[in-house]
Amino acid sequence: MTHPESSSPSTLNESSAVRPNQFLQGPFAPVGQEITVHDLKVTGTIPTELNGRLLRVGPNPIDPENPATYNWFSGNGMVHGVRLREGRAEWYRNRFVRDDQVVASRGWPEVPGPRQAVPAPRYARNNHGNTNIFAQGGHTFAFMEGGSLPFELSYELETVARSNFEGTLNGAWTGHPHRDPLTGELHGIAYRWDWSYARYLVLDAQGKIRKSVNIPLDGRPIIHDMALSRRYVVFHNGAVQAHAGLQAQGYDFPYAWDFDHRNAWGLLPREGTSDQVVWCETEPTAAFHLLGAFDLPDGRVAVDAISYDRLFHKDFTGPTEAPARLDRFVLDPSTGRSTLERLDDTPSEMPRLDERLIGVDRHRYGYFSSRTKTAADATVSRLLKRDLDKGTSESYAYGPARFGMEAVFVPRTPDSAEDDGWLMTYVSDLADSCAEVVILHAQDLSEPVARVHIPQRVPLGFHGNWVPDEELPS
Repeated sequence: MTHPESSSPSTLNESSAVRPNQFLQGPFAPVGQEITVHDLKVTGTIPTELNGRLLRVGPNPIDPENPATYNWFSGNGMVHGVRLREGRAEWYRNRFVRDDQVVASRGWPEVPGPRQAVPAPRYARNNHGNTNIFAQGGHTFAFMEGGSLPFELSYELETVARSNFEGTLNGAWTGHPHRDPLTGELHGIAYRWDWSYARYLVLDAQGKIRKSVNIPLDGRPIIHDMALSRRYVVFHNGAVQAHAGLQAQGYDFPYAWDFDHRNAWGLLPREGTSDQVVWCETEPTAAFHLLGAFDLPDGRVAVDAISYDRLFHKDFTGPTEAPARLDRFVLDPSTGRSTLERLDDTPSEMPRLDERLIGVDRHRYGYFSSRTKTAADATVSRLLKRDLDKGTSESYAYGPARFGMEAVFVPRTPDSAEDDGWLMTYVSDLADSCAEVVILHAQDLSEPVARVHIPQRVPLGFHGNWVPDEELPS
C-alpha cells in the first residue's frame, strides 16, 4: 500500500481531480439565498410541549477556490432554524455565518469581535463556523474546530460577532462539544494543525472557559469528537493525521490516512491533569463521532463509536472511502490495552442519544443517520434506531430522493424514560427542491407525528440542536 507521505504531488492531485467533487452537487450542493418564511405549513400535529428552535449548521461554500481540492469539512457555514411554539411552526430562517470570505464576497460589513493572537492554519484562515450550533450562557453560537473562533448569533440567526468567550478562549475551540446534564457545562477537545498537543476545555454555564488542559500528543490528529463517562474524558488519536504535502498543494483540509501512526484512545480523569492521561492502544481506525461512553464495574471504560478502517487515503474531499460501522471499544486503563466489539455493520453516521445520560449513566438507545444503496444503485436515506441491549434495530425511510440528517432526541418530559421523546431532523427533498422538519416519537418510527414544510432545500451538513425557549431570551 502507498503511504500518504510517499505519494508524489502529481499522484495526490490526480486522485481527487479525475472525478467531480460530490460535495458540491446533489444533496450537498450549496444554496445561494437567505430566506425568511413565516407560518409554515404543517402536516400532522406538532407536540405542544415543543417550544423553541430546531437549529442546524453545515457547509455552504460561497466561492470554492478550487473544486478539485475543496473538502466538505471546510465550506462556509450556513445556519438553518425552525421555531416551534404551541403547536405552530412560526418561522424558518437560513443565514450565512458571516466569516471573512462571505462578507468579502457579498460586500457586507466586517463582523466585529476578537481575532486569533496566532493566526489560524490555512484551512481555518477564513474563520468559518460550519460544524455545530449551541446555546450557552444566554447566547447562540456557531462552532468550528481547528483554530476558528466561535460566532455569536442572534435569536433570528444573524451573525453578531466573533467570540472568544469573553476573553477566556485561547487558540481554538471544538466543533463537537457535549453538555454535562448535571452542570450545564460544555466539554470538548480542541486541536490545531500547528499544535503538538490537544486541549481539553470546559465551558461553564455562564459561557466562560473554566478549565483548560494541554495534552501532549503522538502525531497531529483530527480530534473532532469526545465522550464523557462518570470518571473520564474519552477521545481518540486515530489514523487521520495532518499531512504537510496536502497543505502545500492547497487542499482545504490537509489530513490523510497515516499507515504508521500508533492509534490510541486517551482517558483523562474528569478533573485530572495532563500527566494523568492513560493511553489505550487500538487497531488503526478513524472515529470522528462517538455515541457515548460509560464506566464498567471492573474499572474499564466502554466507548461506542462510528469507526472506519480507511479514510482520506486517496480521496481528500470528504469521508468516502469506507463504510461507517458502529463499534464498541472497551478500554482498560490498568493495562493500556483495548478490545473491540462490532455492534452493527449497517452504514450509519451522526450518532445521537438521550443527552440526559451523558456522563451520568449507561445508554441503551442510539439514533443514527443511515444511507445505503439499492440493487438499482439508488440511495435510501433512513433514520436508524438501535437498541444496544437487545442488539436490534428499526428505521424510518424518508422516501425517494429525500435525504435525512442528524436526528436530535428531545425528551417528552424532563423526567420521562430514556427513548420516550421526540426525534427531529431536517430532510432535504431533491426532486422538489424543498425540505421538511420531520418529527417522530422515538418509540414509534412507523409514521411522523408532524412534518414542517420548508420551501427551500437544506443541504446535507453536520450538527444541530434543539434549543428550548427557556434557555434564551427571545
